[in-house]
Amino acid sequence: MNFKNSVRFKTVSGFILVVVPLVFFLFYNNMYAMNVVRDQVSLNYSKLLTHYVNGTDNMLKEFDYYFYRLESDPEIVSMQTNKTSLDDYVLAKQKVYNKFMTDIGYYSMINTFFVYSRSNDDLLLVTQESGDFHERYQTIQNYLSQTLRQTEPHHGNDWQLIQSGDPYFLVQMKDLGSEMYAGCLISLNSLAMPLSTWDMGEGGGTIIVTDGGQPLTEQFFPMQTYAGIKKQLHPVNQVYQIIRDETNKKEYLVVGESSKLAKIHYLIVVAEKKILQNLPYLHKAIYFLPLGVALVLALYLAFLQKIFFKPMGQLIRGMRKIGRGQFDVRLNESNSTEFAFLVSTFNDMVKQIEHLKISVYEEKIRVQQAEFKHLQVQINPHFYMNCLNIIYNLAALKDHKSVQKMALHLADYFRNLIRTDRTSVSLADEIQHIYNYLEIQVMRYPDSLTFAIRVEESYRDFQLPSLTLQPFVENAVIHGYKGNLECFCVEIEAFPDPDDPQHYFIVTISDNGKGFTPEMLQELSSDHYVNQSGDGHLGIWNVLRRLRMSYGTAKIHFANREQTGAEIRIRFPLQHHFGQGDDSNV
Repeated sequence: MNFKNSVRFKTVSGFILVVVPLVFFLFYNNMYAMNVVRDQVSLNYSKLLTHYVNGTDNMLKEFDYYFYRLESDPEIVSMQTNKTSLDDYVLAKQKVYNKFMTDIGYYSMINTFFVYSRSNDDLLLVTQESGDFHERYQTIQNYLSQTLRQTEPHHGNDWQLIQSGDPYFLVQMKDLGSEMYAGCLISLNSLAMPLSTWDMGEGGGTIIVTDGGQPLTEQFFPMQTYAGIKKQLHPVNQVYQIIRDETNKKEYLVVGESSKLAKIHYLIVVAEKKILQNLPYLHKAIYFLPLGVALVLALYLAFLQKIFFKPMGQLIRGMRKIGRGQFDVRLNESNSTEFAFLVSTFNDMVKQIEHLKISVYEEKIRVQQAEFKHLQVQINPHFYMNCLNIIYNLAALKDHKSVQKMALHLADYFRNLIRTDRTSVSLADEIQHIYNYLEIQVMRYPDSLTFAIRVEESYRDFQLPSLTLQPFVENAVIHGYKGNLECFCVEIEAFPDPDDPQHYFIVTISDNGKGFTPEMLQELSSDHYVNQSGDGHLGIWNVLRRLRMSYGTAKIHFANREQTGAEIRIRFPLQHHFGQGDDSNV
């Protein structure tokens, strides 16, 4: 069986063709919703980060103006014109120190202010972290030593990165003239701290990195997580990036912004779970959708298997067994109304076929028995003895020609009679058999019996069941003869059917005898006669039964002639072979 043409394949394929677009649409819808959420969240974070970075850059620009004003400050000018040993220098230095102490409290992001007199090799330092004073002092000295050795040491708008201990700082230094320099340090941790107060979910955070991706802050984002996502980061020219950390199997949304005044990048890393916390079902549906579809398909197939495929398979197997001749098959009733009707109809059909097969077999046996009985009747001892007596009397009279004629007709008659292997004979053979029979009867009643046979030559080759006409001729001789008749005449004629000469021809057997009684005529014309057992007029019953099995269009009409005698009219189809028929027209 071609699986692609099976109902199972077409049903499952149809289900898949319907479900797959729906699943794809649901999957696409979920992904679209998640992307919309990501876009909105990333846009919000990007706007906030851009606003913060722009504000920080503006604050860094403010320090340019601060140092520009400091250049004309009287105290700075006094320190430039006096030596460190003079009281005016010390007094001016103290005033600058006090000013830095006041300003460092106002500028909260500033970690350290410093002023350095190169001519006096004197460094003034003010820091918010008193505990790290010596470390900061050494850091600034190293920075000054390295910077002042350069050919072009000063760039007023450049913020540079330096490291003092663990934290990194942004440093800017301005030349105030007369070998006097002023500058400040800003801790990157202080720049990242306001961002760390934003809600970025479990595992999220903020970090400041260099152009090469080197982390500058470690306090507000786990370095292990950053190491896992560092290689996946692209240049910070995108609104956001979706990055997966394979170490903890989590996804993050990364939003970045670069400073315009320093070579640093701000990164905000938001946990994917935080972004989709308001869409838990959509998020979970993405992972469980394939499993759900597979489960639904399995349940659908199981459902179809129970209510459709199983009963249908049972019905197909039953039909195959019927095809192999197993008529004892009976199917179990189904719960479905439609299949219950089919199964019930199938069981009834099988039962009828089984009974029909038995009936056909019994019918064949009855036909064989009837034919055997008919042969027994045909070989009637009285008819046989009468024929022998006729031959004896003719021999006694030394009428040898008549003896030869009688013996020849009798031999031909019995030869045709005992050939039971033939199911059909030509009309010519049947007429020849009747001719032998009538010749014998004429020799028995030479002065009171005559016959006439008129059959057109075109009909002599058509086939009909053997011994179809002879029983009617015999009944005419036995039952139709009246003793007061001067001459009893039997006529047999074959001619075209007046109603349909292209397809049928008629054979009539008539006599001038007693004819049928009204009761017999009514019985022969009814269907009851052909369906009974045949215990009565066995010859006629046998012919009717055999015509019933051989032809579907043969007709027999029994009637009495207008003057006297009986007439039997049989219509045969014009065919050289005959097969199985029905009894609708017999």
